[in-house]
Amino acid sequence: MGRKKPKAKGRARRGRTNTEIEADIEAQLREFLAGREVWPSYREFVAAGRRPLREALGKRRGAHYWARRVGVRWVKRPPGYAARWTEERVSKELEAFLAGRDVWPPAGEFQAAGLGLLREAVKRLGGVEVWAEKFGLARPNHSLGSTRIWDHERLEQSIGPLIRYVGRWPTKSEFRQAGLESALGAVYRHRGIEYWRKHFGLPAKPKREAVRARRVWTEERIERELGEYCAGRSEWPTQREFVADGKGGLYKAASLHGGIGRWQKQLGLRAPRRTYPGARTTRHGSRS
Repeated sequence: MGRKKPKAKGRARRGRTNTEIEADIEAQLREFLAGREVWPSYREFVAAGRRPLREALGKRRGAHYWARRVGVRWVKRPPGYAARWTEERVSKELEAFLAGRDVWPPAGEFQAAGLGLLREAVKRLGGVEVWAEKFGLARPNHSLGSTRIWDHERLEQSIGPLIRYVGRWPTKSEFRQAGLESALGAVYRHRGIEYWRKHFGLPAKPKREAVRARRVWTEERIERELGEYCAGRSEWPTQREFVADGKGGLYKAASLHGGIGRWQKQLGLRAPRRTYPGARTTRHGSRS
């Protein structure tokens, strides 16, 4: 008879325990439900980019159990989309949401206001152009480029609802789920994250002990290192160039301390030229 194989010691092979998995689900759920009193529909989970979370709830005890666990009132809703989003309902909800506006809001504002399903209904029932015309709203001219579109006022209006909804500075993932990736890019260019934290009355990001041990990025250090790195250039390097040259930390520091636009102007450099998708640039910005 052959020797019996020793049994593998469980936890190392099983991965996370049920308790750990459920604790993670609960943390994500409480974050998503912050400020809510009523359990959201399945479609609201989907519209907010939380389908995996909603499906995990169904596999572990069910949504009704989790509503009780996190203290949110359970509401049973009929499944499916049938007859919920009529043109009449879309018109009524848009009327309330668009009151006082002159320009059609971007997708991120719908998401941040918890109206992702309304925007999906708009797309199904005629499209944005039709509804914008119906309410007499202009569309943002995206062909002008993000630098000209994202002024201070529009940036404040776009990221404000998301910040108020989550109650803190959102993560990159939350910006992405809200359709505000371009707004986050504009934050980096327009004065940086720390400025906008203060603008919305948010506390500064706590420093980790490991970060404190590193060299601090002061404005003097940023200016000195940017001057050395950009010596001989007439055009601001792209983010990809910073990273490729091992200067990703310098780029991030410049973004956080005043924004890229400020340092471009201070060093007297032009903004990098836009290239076609996938085009590579040389060290000095020319196409290859």
